[in-house]
Amino acid sequence: MKVGDWQKTYWEDESGNRTAIQDVLDELRSEPVITLEVRKLSGLAAVPIDLDRKENADLSCPIIVIEKDGQFESILDGHHRLQKALDEDRSYILAKVKRENQ
Repeated sequence: MKVGDWQKTYWEDESGNRTAIQDVLDELRSEPVITLEVRKLSGLAAVPIDLDRKENADLSCPIIVIEKDGQFESILDGHHRLQKALDEDRSYILAKVKRENQ
């Protein structure tokens, strides 16, 4: 994942193909915002957390979770928001789910 300001966020695969955050948001536009149990997401692979970004994270903005074959696989966007929710002992976090099939 590459990050500057959030609008410039993108992911690049092994072949160099890029997916921008705006592409993902457009794809998920019609998906509902749901609440997910924070504890069920806490075991997903984490990234290094910048303390300032975590403290300023807006928990009213949903995270994006990748689901494959009915299982949550990773957090695509929202690691700092999830960590803030964990640190604040919140039970739930807002999310949008990006479903992918293998």
